[in-house]
Parts: sequence; structure tokens; C-alpha cells
Amino acid sequence: MPLWNGHAVSVPGNGHIRREIPCQDASGLWFAPRPCLIVCDGRGSAKLSHLGARAGVKAFRSQCAVMEKRLANLLDTRRCDSKGWLHFCQLMIRTVCQQKIELAEEYDCPESEFDFTIAFAVWGQRRIGFFQVGDGALVIRRNGECQVVFLPDKGEFENQTRFLHPGDDLKRKFHAVMMNAAGVTGLAASSDGPEYLMFELQTMKPGPIFTQMFADLEAGQFTRQSALDYLTGSRWSRDPRGNDDRSLAILSFMEEKQ
Repeated sequence: MPLWNGHAVSVPGNGHIRREIPCQDASGLWFAPRPCLIVCDGRGSAKLSHLGARAGVKAFRSQCAVMEKRLANLLDTRRCDSKGWLHFCQLMIRTVCQQKIELAEEYDCPESEFDFTIAFAVWGQRRIGFFQVGDGALVIRRNGECQVVFLPDKGEFENQTRFLHPGDDLKRKFHAVMMNAAGVTGLAASSDGPEYLMFELQTMKPGPIFTQMFADLEAGQFTRQSALDYLTGSRWSRDPRGNDDRSLAILSFMEEKQ
């Protein structure tokens, strides 16, 4: 039987703390009915994007629970149905964007005021499904090696990226893929806030911190407080973008020892 360990945390950046702006990131991680994780990063120039990011996380969890039977067919069976995963992601976009539309009606403002990027992963017995829009990062650890699943969507200028909008499901403005789960012992998602210290920026290769965190998770030595301490430590004063919010969701898998 598998053993799971993981945590999801989001913290405000120094600039947001000084200006008393809410943390515009949101994250989540669950073990049942199957392991999954998500990070949403609200658009910095949108005053209500924190509400959109939170709604995105909530909608993702609800949709995964409702569609568990479909996820089991996609991720646990021998048959690999890539079009099925694409369809699941399109349904997820519609579900999440409906939350943005309802928020826009509630607050009587444009839907774009609730913009956020999104990155999530859903773990199955045979395959793992990944989805991303924007400049977050999804990390997979396979046979002890860490790598990103997709390169972030970066614009021509700094802090420019793509956000999730209604209609993206039909325009295929997203990244989606399923990967073989064999040899995978860890998954992680992050917003772009921590990337300066957690990745090699030119290649987006995950830095040694991921290897250390996965090892500590497997040893039972990495707690939620450990994640909070890392994301709020003095190290971020060396980050030229340390004013940005920071999110990390990280999950480790182990075979139970007999």
C-alpha cells in the first residue's frame, strides 16, 4: 500500500505585506479520493484576483471529486486515453471559469478582475495528469531526478504571462499531458514567486531544494511549518522579486515497508 505525505502553502510577498494587499496566491493538496495538488496565482494588477485564485482551487477540488470515476478510467486503467484527459481539462476550464463569471456578477466588475494562472496535477495508479496555464511550474521527480513538466508561459516583458479565461477550452490555450507514473515518487507545483531561488532560471531546471524537500517528506521530516518557514525566511531578501507572493504544493509517494 502507498504512503503519502505533502503540504500546500501560500504566503504574501514582502511588497504585499507592506501595502496591506491580500495574498493573491492560493494552493491546495488532497490525498483522497486520489492525490492531487494545485497552485493558482492571481494577477498582481487585479485587486480582486485573490478571490479568483481561491475560487479556482475550490472548484478544482470539487470537480475532481465529482469526476472521480472518469479520473479512475483515465489514470488507473491500462488503456491510455490522451483525448480523454484533454476533455477532462476542458471541463475543468469551464468549471473554474464559471466561478470567475459568477464573481464578476457578484462584484459587478469585469471577469478579468479575477484573473489567475493555474497549474495542477492528479495522480493515478498508472498515469499522472498535468495541466497548466501561465507562469507557474509543475515538477515531477522520477527515479530520483527532478524536472519541470511544462516551460512557463512567459511574455516578452518581466511579469507578463497568460491567465485563464472563458473560451480557453475551445482555443486550446493551455498545456495538458498525461505521463507514465512508473518511477515517480514526487510531485510539486509552485507559483512564479519562488522561482528565482528554487529553479535555474534559464532552463527552469528544479534546484537542489526540491531534492532536499522530497527526501525530507519521505523521511517524515518536512512539515507544513517547514514549508512556511522556507517561504518566509530571510533568504527572500536576496530575491529581486521577493515582493511577489509565493506558493508551493509538494507531494511525496512511498511504498509501505513490510
